Amino acid sequence: MSILAIDTSTQWCSVALFCEGVSASGQETPFTLVKHENLGPESSQYALDWVEALLDDAQLSFRDLEAIAVGIGPGAFTGIRIGVGIGQGMALGGDLPCLPIVCLDAVALEGILSLQIPSGESILVATDARMNEVYWANYQVSQDGLPIRLEDIYLSAPENIEAPSADFYLLGNAVTAYPEQMSKLVLSAKAVDEHVVPHARSIAQLGMDALRKGLQVSAMDLQPIYIRDKVAQTISERANNSQA
Repeated sequence: MSILAIDTSTQWCSVALFCEGVSASGQETPFTLVKHENLGPESSQYALDWVEALLDDAQLSFRDLEAIAVGIGPGAFTGIRIGVGIGQGMALGGDLPCLPIVCLDAVALEGILSLQIPSGESILVATDARMNEVYWANYQVSQDGLPIRLEDIYLSAPENIEAPSADFYLLGNAVTAYPEQMSKLVLSAKAVDEHVVPHARSIAQLGMDALRKGLQVSAMDLQPIYIRDKVAQTISERANNSQA
């Protein structure tokens, strides 16, 4: 079983190829090939070339894949659209299902791995949504080490975030984006990792779990989630914020 994973929702371009079984090249499996770099605002433009490079390294084609996992947001508007478009194009070309993965779920899994968070623990993920707002969601670590999202994904001012419990881990770049507003949560958390971002290896792992549960969708049904429809502030909003 082979899954290609793509995330272009941030300034990090992230692509991974996860394989189980025997590859066409006879390579020992399971194995994961990954390219993950912070390339700035234009990072999503590199994704397709990276996908082709990983498939070449593994001597696989689109038709050898079982599914394509894609980070669907929330995140950078243009980056998400490009990632979803690449996933749709490959899925249509290879007659493959798609696995939509919420980017905050991938951040949660990255934090579980980086902080070695045990099962049963609570996690708060908060990422910068710009415009003085954050995307955030609460999680619990499952027995198999994957994040379980407990409620919806919320968009709010940093000071309106609600922690899941008295004992929680805090993940995401909202910590550095809004240090004053996030300070109480930082002091209350058991541990903090402000550096974790959506990573294709976690997109792949969550995608594999979704595939086993039968949660795949068709290429045409793969859609981004934005949480917020508008992508920029109006002139009056910017003026009000500058006076605050």
